[in-house]
Amino acid sequence: MTLRRLQLAIATAGAALLVAGGCQGSGSFAKLQETLAQVSDKQDQILTKLGELEEKVGKGGAAAPQPQQRPQPNRPDPASTYKVPLDGAFSKGPETAKVTIVEWSDFQCPFCKRVNPTMDQLVKDYGDNLRIAFKHNPLPMHNRAMAAAQAAEAAGLQGKFWEMHDRLFENGKDLTDENFEKWAKELQLDVDKFKKDFADPAVIKKIKDQQNLGNNLGARGTPAFFVNGRFLSGAQPVDAFKTLIDEEMKKAEKLLSSGTPPEKIYDKVIESGKTKV
Repeated sequence: MTLRRLQLAIATAGAALLVAGGCQGSGSFAKLQETLAQVSDKQDQILTKLGELEEKVGKGGAAAPQPQQRPQPNRPDPASTYKVPLDGAFSKGPETAKVTIVEWSDFQCPFCKRVNPTMDQLVKDYGDNLRIAFKHNPLPMHNRAMAAAQAAEAAGLQGKFWEMHDRLFENGKDLTDENFEKWAKELQLDVDKFKKDFADPAVIKKIKDQQNLGNNLGARGTPAFFVNGRFLSGAQPVDAFKTLIDEEMKKAEKLLSSGTPPEKIYDKVIESGKTKV
């Protein structure tokens, strides 16, 4: 089988699986739906790797085009822009950044942990031109993902979201309440306030609201990203992100040259975006 035929077979199989889980549900069906979304994320990663391999072995030294993520039932269209509000999500990078990446993640998801070095590399490479905002999607099959999200938000209320974020991913198999308090102490947080905020219904509501927003936008698997409103699924290699970032940088520069204030770039880019799949 040629690489192109293998790519087509993978894409067809992935699309068939997603049709089977195409609507939102609850209970065991919701778990199946989340699993199918993660299958799709993995499919995208496989297609990218196959494209890289094909480029290396292509005849006559001609570079083969990278496989593009394709529209799938009840999933965001990678060619479209979506209106993805930040709504209090913790972020790193200035509000004047030309490109904003909104990430939906789960602290027990191994693919989410795997993509963190990619995010760090992008921050290093793009500096103040890039902002990364974090939103929660604690998947139902991960029994400590919700509690970990609460711990991150509670730490964030004392200015240590990203520090707790790193501890949680580094210790994904030890996400106990005792460890949350231990890490809060190590981060020199007010532990009593941390514990109170951890259990605060407003914190829990924020996490669930972020998860529901992601579901409405079709970002049901983790990790899922919107780069200036454009969807990118799964723990993709750094070059997949850079392709979108570079395209969006050019759009941002045009907006700046036409008079859009730097702090309004993101709002301007997504203002006419789709609000659901």
